[in-house]
Amino acid sequence: MKQIFSIARKHWLPLLGFNSAVLAATIYAAFYASTSIPPVWTANAKLNLPQTGGLSANLGPLGSTQTTALNFKDVSPLDVQLAILTSDAVMKRVQAVDPEKSLYSKVSSFSQLFVVTPQPATTLIEVEAQGSRPDLAYKRLFTFLEVYQQRLNELRRKDAEVRVQYTQEELEQARLNLNQAQANLSNFQRSTGLVDSPEQSKGLISAINNLKTTQATLIAQGQANATQAQAAAVSLGITPQQAMNSLRLGENKEYQATRTQLSQLESTMAVTRSKYRDDSPQVQSLLQQRQQLLRQLNQQIAVAIPGARPAQIDTTLGNGPNDSRLELMVELIRNQTLAQGAQQQAKQIQKQVDKLNTELNFITKNQAQLLDLQRKYEIAEGVYKGIIAQSEQSKTNPFNAYPNVQTLNEPTIDPRPSIPNLRLITTGGILAAIFGSMALIFFLENRNPLLKPKDLQQVELPVLGSIPHLKQPSMERNLAAEIDIEFQRLASSILMLEHPCLMVTSATAGEGKTTVTLGLALALVNFGFRVLVIDGDLRKAEMSRRLGKNRIKSAANASPPMPVSVSPGFDLLPALSIPKQKIPEFFARGSFERNIKALRESGGYDYVLVDSPPVGLASETNLMSAVVCNVLFVLRSGTSDRYPVMNSLEQLTRYNARIMGLVVNGSDSHTSVYRYGYGRQRELLEHEA
Repeated sequence: MKQIFSIARKHWLPLLGFNSAVLAATIYAAFYASTSIPPVWTANAKLNLPQTGGLSANLGPLGSTQTTALNFKDVSPLDVQLAILTSDAVMKRVQAVDPEKSLYSKVSSFSQLFVVTPQPATTLIEVEAQGSRPDLAYKRLFTFLEVYQQRLNELRRKDAEVRVQYTQEELEQARLNLNQAQANLSNFQRSTGLVDSPEQSKGLISAINNLKTTQATLIAQGQANATQAQAAAVSLGITPQQAMNSLRLGENKEYQATRTQLSQLESTMAVTRSKYRDDSPQVQSLLQQRQQLLRQLNQQIAVAIPGARPAQIDTTLGNGPNDSRLELMVELIRNQTLAQGAQQQAKQIQKQVDKLNTELNFITKNQAQLLDLQRKYEIAEGVYKGIIAQSEQSKTNPFNAYPNVQTLNEPTIDPRPSIPNLRLITTGGILAAIFGSMALIFFLENRNPLLKPKDLQQVELPVLGSIPHLKQPSMERNLAAEIDIEFQRLASSILMLEHPCLMVTSATAGEGKTTVTLGLALALVNFGFRVLVIDGDLRKAEMSRRLGKNRIKSAANASPPMPVSVSPGFDLLPALSIPKQKIPEFFARGSFERNIKALRESGGYDYVLVDSPPVGLASETNLMSAVVCNVLFVLRSGTSDRYPVMNSLEQLTRYNARIMGLVVNGSDSHTSVYRYGYGRQRELLEHEA
């Protein structure tokens, strides 16, 4: 709280100016409102937007459309009506017949007389109109509602006309598209012969399946016959071709007769050989006959079976009517013939299946195009029907876009007029003063904040003393009075100075450096030391003024000025009377350094204290710090600013000044600060040791 008070005290002048301006503005606003603003009467009315429906239209394969009631989730009809109510088209018509239309040069200023408020989560709109008289407010609201209804009717008619005109163009285009789609479908059906492709495809697929079934049966029968023929061939040990050739030869009578003769000759030759030798004429004659019969058999075989090899013929077949091989050969040949016949039939059926598949592929290939043309025709038909339905709907139901608005209650007048609220104006002024002051303090404090205790902790300097309260009038009036304990503590902290010359300075004016110098000097005198105080502030001469001493005139090449006695053991060298423009030259040319040296050598003082000007307000302070090595820096709690203090300490450090420590002036918690300073000083002494 104290910090806030200190900050406010620091910026009291800007705060005073700002709050004075706010107070004046509040008083003016209250006076103007009470004298210049006339009372205003308000007329009220409520409007309702009932839910409306539309027609249904069948779009064929595209489905159906139906105009439903107003949906507050998708779009807010109240916002649409609000835009119409507050439009310039409505306001201009109302203003044109208003008795006070000359008072309003713009439509925007006239529209401020009307307040249109949609009620949340309802279909109600509240309308208010203001006027300087009750009858004027009522008339304005009545005219406003009447013009609004007229504007709605105009919008409905224009919307219906535009819809009809737009749908006529679309309807003609849809009719042309429908005719074109129908013509394309008819031409395609005539060129391809496809009328009902699903039924045609179904018939072809059924025929193909039947043929494939018959084909499979024939193949199975042929395979069975071939298997039986193969079994007979294995039993006979011949192939089907051999069986055919042998059977054909066995049925040749000439061949069989020749074989009979050959068989008889073989029998006769066997008997003859048993009786005669082979070279006998009887045997040789039989051999010749045998050879002739064999040639005759070969000729008959060649004639009966042309091109057949002997290995492919069973010449032993047909030796007798009871030969059982004949039946097996007949069965073999029959099965072989049936198998070949079944294979031929299967091949013929496969050709028919391939032909039907070709027709089916043709249908399938053109079926997609046929379906596409049918779909385009159906879409064109649905669009055509839908546009017709929408056209009829726009003619019969114009309230879909702009619903019917009902007036729930007739305009009523509030019996109490609206007058300026002085309490509200006063409250606004108070809030403006409070928040404006806070913003101003925040702005000013950000530019130059107060010095805080944590800032002192960051400085590598001990706090030698904390002086809570200073009583300036009593100190210089009664120099023999008892010295405060704080100054005695401060004096005891500088007793161990190597050079008993100390400069007391501060960052800015008003931080109490002159008072600290005076109190420190009196404390040292109280300790029994002889002290010389030099008023080094040649611009203000505050120390000389407070001790009642006049400035000393200084001439060029004059001897060092002589100090004056203030009290026993306490002398003062008043400020020299030097023009302000010559003050920097006085310090820069070494005059100040020569005077101090002469006074220290001739005066016999134990301590020399220099009351210098603030570092931030005078350039000679840095020059003085180069002469007086020891510096005591004074700052005031709640008054010193952070940036000037830090800049001043940085300047003194740059000029190689030995800052002995800090003196916190005007601090309430001096005990804790002093303890901190003592602790830091002890740490520094231990570090130096």
